[in-house]
Amino acid sequence: MKDGFLAMIKRAFKWHWNLLAVGAGVAFGLLSGHPDVVLPAVAAAELLYLGTMGVNPRFQRALVLEKGGSLSSSSSGAKSNPARQFSKLMAFLDPRDAERFAMLRDRCAALLELRRQMDTDGTDDSKGSEFRGESLDRMLWLYLKLLNQKTGLARFLASCSSEDIKAELAMSERQLQQSETEDKASGIEGRLTVSIRERIKTIRERIANHEKAQSSLSLAEAEIEKTEQQIIHLCEVGMTTRDSAGLSTRIDIISEGLRISERTFTAPGLDVLADDEEAPAILSGSLDSAMGLESPPPIPER
Repeated sequence: MKDGFLAMIKRAFKWHWNLLAVGAGVAFGLLSGHPDVVLPAVAAAELLYLGTMGVNPRFQRALVLEKGGSLSSSSSGAKSNPARQFSKLMAFLDPRDAERFAMLRDRCAALLELRRQMDTDGTDDSKGSEFRGESLDRMLWLYLKLLNQKTGLARFLASCSSEDIKAELAMSERQLQQSETEDKASGIEGRLTVSIRERIKTIRERIANHEKAQSSLSLAEAEIEKTEQQIIHLCEVGMTTRDSAGLSTRIDIISEGLRISERTFTAPGLDVLADDEEAPAILSGSLDSAMGLESPPPIPER
């Protein structure tokens, strides 16, 4: 959006639900007999709302759509060459996970197309459809990132065996014991003993990191299952609701949870993800030719 800060604050303030909440808060404060306590609390809550949701670009986009406005192409701020970023992540996936992502994408695309067909009954909901498509793009993009983290963790664990590391630890501990015995006989701690002791410390850190990666992999798999259900549910909710602002809030909450999960699963050397926040147009069809993706199957007529 090209709007300035004041324009965004004004639009957020004029949202009907916000005006209703402020009005109710003021009325309660005047009737409570303690306006000196209630009214400052209402003002503080309003400032918190305007300072957070009021400047949130996704929330602003939802408000524009709700009032029948149009989306500006400059508002996306997407990095150049989204097809290349998408291709990088898709190429990194294991074949089974790539197929899993494609099936989820096709299901979302089919439901989105069904919604467009439902909107041909005389009501023009093109802006709402555009918003749903962008929202699902964002969710699928984060889902794809989680799949990449899972693949990275699995490949890391496959590249180093826990048994081999523990065998190295046992051998080093035997060497340390022998070196300490020799040092005790001479009465001086040698550099070899210090070196072996530092090696053992490093090996134990490797074992701890391996165990953490194994735990993260199990958690990632559970998170992916949960996220898949959330995307499907969000897509189905988008079929029946016209409350773009409410839908945007739900999307922001789920997306933030996914970002936290993504950071949790990222281990040193495993960050193969693009850092861009804006999602490529996964469902718009613009990536199909670049990625060799097939269009989703048509909705069968009954």
